[in-house]
Amino acid sequence: MSDVVLTKVVKAYGATAVIHGVDLHIKSGEFCVFVGPSGCGKSTLLRMIAGLEGITDGEIRIGDKVVNDLPPRERDIAMVFQDYALYPHKTVFENMAFGLRLRKRPENEIQQRVKEAAAILRIEHLLDRKPGQLSGGQRQRVAMGRAIVRNPKAFLFDEPLSNLDALLRSEMRVEINKLHKRLKNTVIYVTHDQVEAMTLADKIVVLSAGHIIQVGPPDEIYNRPAHKFVAGFTGSPPMNFLDCTIADGGGAIELAGGVKLAVPEARRATCAAQAGKKLTFGIRPENVLANPAPAADVAAVAAQVQLTEPLGAETLGLLRVGDGELTGRFSPEAGLRAGAPLAAGFEMRKFHLFDPESGAAIRGAGW
Repeated sequence: MSDVVLTKVVKAYGATAVIHGVDLHIKSGEFCVFVGPSGCGKSTLLRMIAGLEGITDGEIRIGDKVVNDLPPRERDIAMVFQDYALYPHKTVFENMAFGLRLRKRPENEIQQRVKEAAAILRIEHLLDRKPGQLSGGQRQRVAMGRAIVRNPKAFLFDEPLSNLDALLRSEMRVEINKLHKRLKNTVIYVTHDQVEAMTLADKIVVLSAGHIIQVGPPDEIYNRPAHKFVAGFTGSPPMNFLDCTIADGGGAIELAGGVKLAVPEARRATCAAQAGKKLTFGIRPENVLANPAPAADVAAVAAQVQLTEPLGAETLGLLRVGDGELTGRFSPEAGLRAGAPLAAGFEMRKFHLFDPESGAAIRGAGW
């Protein structure tokens, strides 16, 4: 196990830069997940760490060694790809043993390592089969087993579950989580799936257009987004955003259409400092309530249900509040009906404010 440290790492294709001076420290044994929209640079960054892409500038260090000029096989990392990358003509055993044979490890060691990895992944009964005889989930386990047998300093996963159906993805997330807790290796994992990121990560790195926007544990990324982009990218459905103005000297948030939301005492000083400014109000769907009981920190306003999406355990409702629309997550017992009025409650201990130009979060005491 080893730290992975990126210092001012740049990647450019000709005059076009795609990674812009990234600084990142991934601690030994940490499970770090790169997330972001397509084209944000997360897979490029992973491939640079692996040595599959050269870097234009900066430094990549794995453990105590600068690896900028080292080929992939000398970086002591193992990569698990989206398409499994198994040899179709080799058995499961031979696929898992292939890297060890390249390194000319003794046969008894190869036998032991492959059987131990197969036992961890519960694929001992598949060792004599070929990839064409396996399901997608079984192939992914073999690909992971091939990485495990090498006992590398770091595992790199490039969207490894994207080819699996929803149920298999859920099962494999659990397996990967168990595997990390057992082996305690450093893991760098790329995904566009927020559920994977939130459930697997010790640390999440949110990227946009080749820049790191925020780094932190899942709870911080979700509950204390540093930027509107992060708030809008995490969560399903994502955070609601509405134009607003700070009114009454910081005592209220005024939404478009004249709707006022009372600000709790703990947050008024921060709002007062923004009085009169046009900002962006953010609130997550789970912090929008239907017909709430009176409470000190809940602002109830008149709304109209535009449409509903029943999902079984919950119902999503698109609401019109003033001149804006937002989504709430409600219990089916709330009885939402499209076209009907609703008293919508906002949990005002949970709202966010963002600068509409820079996107930066506005925070203060009590936030």
